[in-house]
Amino acid sequence: MQEPPPGRLGRYEIEHELGRGMMGVVYRAVDPELHRTVALKTVRLAWAISDEERESFEKRFLNEARIAARLQHPGIVVVHDVGRDAATGTLFIALEFLEGRTLAELAASGASLPWRDALRLVARVAEALGHAHEKGVVHRDVKPANIMLLPSGQPKIMDFGIAKIPTSQLTAAGEFFGTPSYMSPEQAGAGNVDGRSDLFSLGAVLYLLLTGRRAFDASAVTAILTKLASEDPAPPSQAVPGLPADTDYIVARALSKKPEDRYADGRSFAEDAQDVLEGRPPRHRAGWREPRRVEGTMLSAELIPIEPDTEDLRHPTPSSRTLDGRAPTLRRDRDSRLLAIGGVAAAVLVGVLLYARRETPVETAAPESTQASEAPAATPPEAPAEQTPRPSSGGLLPRLFERPAKLDLSFEHSLKSGLLRVYVDDQLALERELSAPVTKKIILLKRRKQVLSETLELRSGDHVVRLHVTSGEDAYSSRIKGSFEEGGTRRLVASLGGLIGKEIELVWGTPSE
Repeated sequence: MQEPPPGRLGRYEIEHELGRGMMGVVYRAVDPELHRTVALKTVRLAWAISDEERESFEKRFLNEARIAARLQHPGIVVVHDVGRDAATGTLFIALEFLEGRTLAELAASGASLPWRDALRLVARVAEALGHAHEKGVVHRDVKPANIMLLPSGQPKIMDFGIAKIPTSQLTAAGEFFGTPSYMSPEQAGAGNVDGRSDLFSLGAVLYLLLTGRRAFDASAVTAILTKLASEDPAPPSQAVPGLPADTDYIVARALSKKPEDRYADGRSFAEDAQDVLEGRPPRHRAGWREPRRVEGTMLSAELIPIEPDTEDLRHPTPSSRTLDGRAPTLRRDRDSRLLAIGGVAAAVLVGVLLYARRETPVETAAPESTQASEAPAATPPEAPAEQTPRPSSGGLLPRLFERPAKLDLSFEHSLKSGLLRVYVDDQLALERELSAPVTKKIILLKRRKQVLSETLELRSGDHVVRLHVTSGEDAYSSRIKGSFEEGGTRRLVASLGGLIGKEIELVWGTPSE
């Protein structure tokens, strides 16, 4: 019987459970001090480990969560807090609460994306990954279930900052952690990984969005590992007529077996995608030669179902998540080719498990001045408890557009502390903490001022934009309606002021103001 959720963890008041997995439970919770909703992810291992392993695990969790909290990018979920509940000893991480649908849910629903929408979405994710890599953080589990699509159309990468499970549990628990269909060859082989491993995984996500099928797909983990090591997927244009040839180039480069043949960084990936979207030759193609292709079998044409370890956490199926570690028995009537593949796949799996027994070197954080660190696993492949908010009514999934409209927001205030929330059509689109520094002292008075600048992407059409500010027990709110053209930009100038009673003033401006 599932135990009831706690009433409180740390200072957070628990509302209800969002989902659970082998690494812990995710709750919807409220921070009473800042009056905001968070996704509170707790860490509780589902099996017994030694005290030494637990101590090492928890230190790594806290260190990596703090490193991930330094990542400030609109395409990366915000880490608000990390800590331990004094009463129960439970570790937790407080994350930005997201409303939307994951790309895994989108694929499972049978929806498909035009190639322009797929390229534009993946370009934004590549930029976000590039930011993380510049800070020394490698995600290690980029997959559709870890990319949330917000109502505004902005993708957000989730699950940065969760510590790795002790490597000895890879064999003791009989579980293959991670999502093999989206792992890079070096990660599947327990080799050293860097940001280019994440870009390989993103290339596999792009392949799914373009074709509706996985780049590396099979009914067993061993067969998937064989494909990763020895086969290249068919070019997307063979499955979807009408795709530009340069789309095949982007996918082929991202899915190159050797890291040195891939994009060097997320920015290059994003720039090539943007060039193709705008009808230009990819700027980073010059000098790159495609490695010799190893043709594999053509994948089935249907959209694949969501994999067991990325199922909607509101409907967990623990039995499907537990493997006994035994190799599948091949039927006697299989042909010799399948037997050969099975033998190679088994050898690959044995190699992975043997490598997994070795202790993964733990990298330390860089000096504070760099604001970066090389984290061993900012998000582990083995953390199945993804943040999966309940879908809201009214259709949170945005209509994907060819050219998004943009809202440039400038907000000026003088609050010592507070919280700004921006809603578009009553959907939360932005949340930022407020803290105006002192700009001038006059005897006993202190003048404060802070100007926040943010850009939101919206679908074209009419929208109601509402700003809501809280500071202590005070709250201020104001809304304004505006029309947005496809590909156009509107500037909203906002300020919180007033001599007697403060109020939020909203004025439409021009992009150049």
